[in-house]
Amino acid sequence: MKEIKHLRWWIAGLLFLATLINYVDRQTLSVLAPLLREKFQMSNTDYSRVIFAFLLAYTVMQTGFGRIMDWLGTKRGFSLAILVWSAAALLHAGVTSAFQLGICRFFLGACDAGNWPGAVKAIAEWFPAKSRALAIGFFNSGSSLGAVIAPPVVAWIALHWGWRMAFVLTSLLGFLWLIAWLVFYHSPQAHPLITTGELELIAAGQTKAGTVPGV
Repeated sequence: MKEIKHLRWWIAGLLFLATLINYVDRQTLSVLAPLLREKFQMSNTDYSRVIFAFLLAYTVMQTGFGRIMDWLGTKRGFSLAILVWSAAALLHAGVTSAFQLGICRFFLGACDAGNWPGAVKAIAEWFPAKSRALAIGFFNSGSSLGAVIAPPVVAWIALHWGWRMAFVLTSLLGFLWLIAWLVFYHSPQAHPLITTGELELIAAGQTKAGTVPGV
């Protein structure tokens, strides 16, 4: 297969998409909250508990997934995170009570948290030190775009096909991303499509920050 120039930026693009999907999945409930609160007769207290379940799991697993990424490696660790968070997002479509919704939010929050440790670890593997901040800023901008596009997209899906289908279709984005990740992501040293020049650039930039010409 033909080598790809600037392959590291294609990797950063994958991380950008993962971060965008991450925010779409978490924002889906916020968009649908008025409808679901009425359907499941949730009080303010009930809804706050659902939100708390997400935030509790998310907070704890920021550190937890950092350890998992170090243990499993970037490819397998990120695969686990998006597989479980997409499955949790999909399970939202089948809930029939506020309690079930809270359980789904807990698992979504736990694995949503894996996006940032995984993405930063991938950037550290693929980018010389002098351009890592730029790459991190790039992938992290996916969170802002995800927050912007989620309300109109989710509302449109819910209006045409119902709230359950909104959860189904948004969760499928994660499964599609996972296929691309499994096929395309390897470490720089093992990637069949990386050029010799880029591999040398990355390797030199791991130990001599700021001394490698060109980004």
